[in-house]
Amino acid sequence: MSVTRMAVVIPLANEQDTVIELLSRVVLQLGDSDRVYCVLDNVTTDRTRELVEDMAAQDDRIACIWAPENRCVVDAYFRGYREALQSEARWILEMDGGLSHAPEEIPRFVAAMESGAQYAGGSRFIKGSAWSGPLGRYIVSRGGSVLVNAVLGTRMHDMTSGFECFSRDAMEMVVAQGVRSRAHFFQTEIRALMHEVRWAEVPISYRSPSDRLAGSSITEALRNLWVLRRESKSRPETHR
Repeated sequence: MSVTRMAVVIPLANEQDTVIELLSRVVLQLGDSDRVYCVLDNVTTDRTRELVEDMAAQDDRIACIWAPENRCVVDAYFRGYREALQSEARWILEMDGGLSHAPEEIPRFVAAMESGAQYAGGSRFIKGSAWSGPLGRYIVSRGGSVLVNAVLGTRMHDMTSGFECFSRDAMEMVVAQGVRSRAHFFQTEIRALMHEVRWAEVPISYRSPSDRLAGSSITEALRNLWVLRRESKSRPETHR
């Protein structure tokens, strides 16, 4: 079996209306040695698992990972990370299900990694990027990035996106350190950690599926941001 060049990690939940289109578009961007790990758990109550398994039977680059032990979205992502590391993948690309991220932009991440980045973060707030969705979600994401940079001294334009690519070494750092958050702030924790490696940002097009954002998620994010600030230490940074 050939060595995996890139493993794509995609947690999925109740995506039966879009999963076939999503995976069909993703595999068009992949080489023969790439793999896609679709992580599903008991949150999924529709036909998403069945559809993924059907596609996996037709394309051995697609794998359906059933993880009923997951208790939150963070568990789903980290299960995917571990599967990717076990495949000996050189790069691990993470993206959302539901077509909020455009699979056709995967080559931008590949180019960044080939140029020497250990981490390439998708950014919705740099030249060449695009945002489609409610203004309220834009304000939360954009304002959150500004706040995090001010509090932690980080420098990425987008500190909250989940479209990103890691070298194997960088992903091993993430899995070894783990995250505190049990909600979407974990992406920010990861991006703060990635300031310790050679990083780059690439422009992405983002389509926000909803204007809903739980108040509890915002509260948890602010609490964890304060903890990160207290625990942050001066470390040498290699940038780009």
